[in-house]
Amino acid sequence: MPVKPVNITSENRTILISGATSGIGLEFVKIYADLNYNIIAIGRDSEKLKLLKSDIEIKYSVNVSTLMIDLSNPEDLINLSKQIDSEIKDIDILINNAGTGVYGEFKDTDFSKELSMINLNIVALSFITKIVLRKMLFRGKGKILNVASTAAFKPGPLMAVYYATKAYVLSFSQAVASEIKGTGVSLTVLCPGPVNTKFLKESSDNELRYIDYGKMSDPKEIAMYGMKALEKNRLVEIPGFRNKLNTLAVKFIPSKILMYMIYRSRKNNLKL
Repeated sequence: MPVKPVNITSENRTILISGATSGIGLEFVKIYADLNYNIIAIGRDSEKLKLLKSDIEIKYSVNVSTLMIDLSNPEDLINLSKQIDSEIKDIDILINNAGTGVYGEFKDTDFSKELSMINLNIVALSFITKIVLRKMLFRGKGKILNVASTAAFKPGPLMAVYYATKAYVLSFSQAVASEIKGTGVSLTVLCPGPVNTKFLKESSDNELRYIDYGKMSDPKEIAMYGMKALEKNRLVEIPGFRNKLNTLAVKFIPSKILMYMIYRSRKNNLKL
């Protein structure tokens, strides 16, 4: 799928956001538009991108450029990287927010969906980080935020591949942040717990018995955590005291017990 040209016309700072049409990504768009950033929004739904562009430009008077692209498609990813290299001169902030999940027993899940998830959660995030990071290092300034999850801190039965991809994002981000220390470019990894989006419903081919959205974090709140973490050049940001406590607690629970607890809880939630 060809990538449409990006038109950045003003002298405002520019932010590139993947997964920009819903959830946390959409909240990042609103936050940075309000801070007078030009927006480059990446998404897969052309209608949602058109609506996003119209709404944000009218409300915030900033320029919004949209890229309709499937980041899980290697050809689209290569086209995007070429465009970033040749047409987009300066990116002040990169937010790698796009991601997806697959819920269910690994022996039963569709591996084509898991391969697509690996391409999106790992390959696309890594490749875009590399392309944009090189530009930022050349300028000697810039900020990158990679969205992981509290899933990054433990294995996840019934979401085995998803949890593994988020562990990669955390490890990868920490390593690259160490490499670029002192360059003027920072890298932050955001690790939220469950967020009130359609993520869980969309991750499962089976109906889930119970999803308590009331106990989940608000996407706007998570995006604000991410923005503040970027401002302070934090390496790892875990929003919320309970999530911080949970990521600490898993270090002290024997792995067999932890895996049993997670598996039984998730298994009971599947309506087969």
